[in-house]
Amino acid sequence: MAKQALWGETLKVNLDVGFIANYFVLDTSELDDANAVLDGSTEFIDITEYVQNITINRGRSNQLEPFNTGTLSILADDRASGRSFDPLNTASPWYQGDLGIAPRRAIEVYGGSAGTAAMFKGYVYDLNIEYDEPNLSTAQIMAVDALAQLAQTNLVGFNPSQQLTSERVDAILSRSEVAWSTALREINTGLATVGTVAYEDNANVLDALQALQVSENGRFYASRDGMLVFDPRIQTSFGTAVAVLGGTGVTDIPIRSLNNLYGAETVLNRISVQVLGSNVLSVANGTASQAEYGIKNFALNNLPLVDDAAGSALAVALLDRYQMPEVVFNETSVLLNGLSSSQQELVASLEIGDILTVEKRFAVGSPSVIRQDVVVESIRHQIAPSRHEVVLGLGQIDLVYAFILDDALYGVMDSTNALV
Repeated sequence: MAKQALWGETLKVNLDVGFIANYFVLDTSELDDANAVLDGSTEFIDITEYVQNITINRGRSNQLEPFNTGTLSILADDRASGRSFDPLNTASPWYQGDLGIAPRRAIEVYGGSAGTAAMFKGYVYDLNIEYDEPNLSTAQIMAVDALAQLAQTNLVGFNPSQQLTSERVDAILSRSEVAWSTALREINTGLATVGTVAYEDNANVLDALQALQVSENGRFYASRDGMLVFDPRIQTSFGTAVAVLGGTGVTDIPIRSLNNLYGAETVLNRISVQVLGSNVLSVANGTASQAEYGIKNFALNNLPLVDDAAGSALAVALLDRYQMPEVVFNETSVLLNGLSSSQQELVASLEIGDILTVEKRFAVGSPSVIRQDVVVESIRHQIAPSRHEVVLGLGQIDLVYAFILDDALYGVMDSTNALV
């Protein structure tokens, strides 16, 4: 059953064992809504009581890369479970002719104030048992998110016509050899157009979808609740921050650490894009940046964009973003220990693409306070018996605020205030 941690958060881990697990058994169980129903209702077993450590990694290291497959690692006390996790134990309650914890079984991790905030939904990849004589044993469960499923799927050759990136993503996911449920996808309308492409037999599905993400300069990832999400290119946004980190407000969330990134390694001032099937290389040069910092190349090849003009537009957009160095907050960490229940719920519910305001105060120097709007690009949960730390990888975002007539701050039409 769900377990309340020392710091007040409620944690829950559900594992699909491959058969109905909560059915009523005569003379051994009682009919109720939670533990036993007449015909059973779920294949999930709550294994929280045996879990010792949880590590979740999702996202990407920077905004120019595709998203990595999300991973989950759980260390469980197999001895305390009566060797229920052990595939050699035919007396395990999860053994019905074969161990129920098989590869690709679903697994879910929840946290927050009530144990209902999904932090990871994915599929078991590996199960290892370590024996420590004479009778100790631990189970290491490794799981991956939906991107891993796509990485193991290949296309049957087809030739789609010109369409938006988002339409192509939908088309690939709807192919019979992929058959990804429409209920498990969130495809937002893209801005870039891709051309007619001859996808060959056995072309990898994830590679094809990530090429569309790069062409869009958007996001394609598996969400914390198991959805495949495609987000379009965002150059500026009217979005608002879901939380303030490091501030002094009553609801602001304290941070444990904060890193900034600044230097030549953040500069890209010669961007080249080559469209699939074209011999033309679309190059955008930041000559002033090159003179100041030297030539820093970034190349994208064989993108399925509709034409060279689209490739040139992408090169210009990337140059505009990266040709000059900026001091950016790129990573922060939050310790859930000591947070209020509402703050724990918010942090456990953070998602890739969420906008945050991060504040840093300094005892010396000027200015004494720096605030930046950032966007979440990666999330790492590290949960142990004594603590839950969340490490957030951050990216740049340019927020535009709605113009407000006669307002001292928002009543000026400029680069940060605009008509909605």
